[in-house]
Amino acid sequence: MGIGFVAFSPLANGLLSRYYTENDRFDAVNDYRASMPQFQKESFGQNKALFALLDKLAEQKHATPAQISLAWMLCKKPWIVPIPGTRKLCRLKENIGAADIRLSSEEIKNIDAALDTMQMSDVFSGSPIKSKEE
Repeated sequence: MGIGFVAFSPLANGLLSRYYTENDRFDAVNDYRASMPQFQKESFGQNKALFALLDKLAEQKHATPAQISLAWMLCKKPWIVPIPGTRKLCRLKENIGAADIRLSSEEIKNIDAALDTMQMSDVFSGSPIKSKEE
């Protein structure tokens, strides 16, 4: 059909960048992340395995967790286009660097297998990510 898929918020509003911790708080009046489930203190514990996976791969590839997240998405299908948002030039350059990260088919398979089995917090407006089987 020639239809592309634009992946909204591929870094889960910055969560997958690993720049935030359970101690970060967002202003409820000025920052919508204050009400997002993935930024609640308990969610960081629920996402521990995901963070460990990102950190490990980032270290192995001499990359950042954000670059690993985006590189994985770019490897999934040629018609998937992630659109990470940023207000900072340094983050834009970091995101662009994801295009230079090479993940082997074995690495992608291992990432997918890990993601299929790990516990993660709810995201965005409280709806959990559904597995392929659901």
